Amino acid sequence: MTAAEKRVEELLDRWMASLELHARYLKLDDAAYARVEPWPRHQRPNAWVVELARKRLLEMRALVTQRTEAKDEGFAEALELMSFLTNLLGSEHIDRFIPLATGKQQDTSASGTVEQPRLRANAKPAAHRSAPRSKAPGAPPKQTARAGTTAESRPAPHAANPTPNPPPPAPDALSKLVIADAVRMLEWGREWPALAGLIARMADRPSEPEVWKILRAYRGQILSKAGRPAG
Repeated sequence: MTAAEKRVEELLDRWMASLELHARYLKLDDAAYARVEPWPRHQRPNAWVVELARKRLLEMRALVTQRTEAKDEGFAEALELMSFLTNLLGSEHIDRFIPLATGKQQDTSASGTVEQPRLRANAKPAAHRSAPRSKAPGAPPKQTARAGTTAESRPAPHAANPTPNPPPPAPDALSKLVIADAVRMLEWGREWPALAGLIARMADRPSEPEVWKILRAYRGQILSKAGRPAG
């Protein structure tokens, strides 16, 4: 079995395992379904869609087995190439797809979210100002500040030198794969917000939250390689 055939077999296995989970999730209500996994944005698949995907997947598995036994090594490579081109050129940002289910519970911690909303600082309540006291008759006027000690004349404190962000660690093999995918997609005209969803749907790629972590960590490197302005 060639490397491409092995990758296709592993991808089909992951898809089948995902459909088995989706078949179990059909019994959940919408609230429980939303919490069972860290889903990307999508329209929840119904029983008919899940069953149709299962039927087509079995047909694809039988076809792959047939071509593998016939020593057609180019078939698996063609499937991978078509999958890449479909994600790169043909697919638009749509909500109607069956996301990959892994059986992992949703991580509700701050580190496990894809995008953390920025909380506005609570406005401090205004301090109650006491009414000005009337001066006692004959009281001496308050002394004025000495020259050279006013706020305007005081030297401004030296601003602390900002600490530069440490460079990201050297990317591992999976990060290099995601970086290369992102560079190609940017060169082909895709926009940054759409990259994670497109890359996560490709074979042998991590989940969308993991892709986002890699993209954010190596954003400068990716934009530089793709000839895009940083910002």
